[in-house]
Amino acid sequence: MPQQIPVYVLSLPAAADRRARLERHHARIGIELTMLEGVDGRLMSEAERAAAVALGVTLTPSEIGCHLSHARAWQALLDSGKPCAVVLEDDGLIDRKFAPFLHEGLPTGAFDYLFLDVDAHNERGLVAWDRGDGLALGRGFTAYALSDGGEGAHAYVITRAEAQRRLERAVPLLGPADIYHVLPYRPRIRALIRPKGAWVAPTSLVSSINDRADSVEQVPLRALRKSALFYDVLDWLRGDLRKKQARIDAMVKAGELPAGRDWRAMPTGRRMLFD
Repeated sequence: MPQQIPVYVLSLPAAADRRARLERHHARIGIELTMLEGVDGRLMSEAERAAAVALGVTLTPSEIGCHLSHARAWQALLDSGKPCAVVLEDDGLIDRKFAPFLHEGLPTGAFDYLFLDVDAHNERGLVAWDRGDGLALGRGFTAYALSDGGEGAHAYVITRAEAQRRLERAVPLLGPADIYHVLPYRPRIRALIRPKGAWVAPTSLVSSINDRADSVEQVPLRALRKSALFYDVLDWLRGDLRKKQARIDAMVKAGELPAGRDWRAMPTGRRMLFD
């Protein structure tokens, strides 16, 4: 079956190794990628960066370039005429089990964003998922409503209508691409909690837009990081979810989250897949 949902990869021109790694992974699972040249905010002039950002908003060069890069993917979706697209940063890896949806399609009337992987927090604090509001996609995947958008825009589905809304408000920038509460409307945000639909590659340890350069060799238990079960066990041993759930419950009690919904703590996002 032909691929119904395009996959746009945002990558800087110098990141050939990162792109090659993504191409190998996705070729193995039958996914065609469209590479889009990202914007390196560090190469923009101060005047260009100032013109791109709303008055009173402070963004780093990397945040500016990242946002403008994602806007290129949103425009590519509009140009394609497709109902939705997957947007990947060049360390995002789609899970093999999720790949069939790219050929079969997704129910785009039920969300504006579907995060294949996302972190459990944003700049305002913890993000929760509603166990009582799940959209069954099939193949064991359920897309749950989130209380807000979490940090991380490395692997998500965006609808054509939402891409149009974001482009209409793309410049001047009100915040980073993965901050949603600054938008003048509330997008419908869902995420795959367990199983996830994407991971990050070990190349994420070395950033192409800032000075982060950690060694893959320093990552412990690399052989175990090929399985989602490793991370579930790690969460259990650390008590991470229990601690976050207690904070989520406190947020509901304090009125920071709407009562009457089954808010649950999210597992940590941006987990590396070693394959």
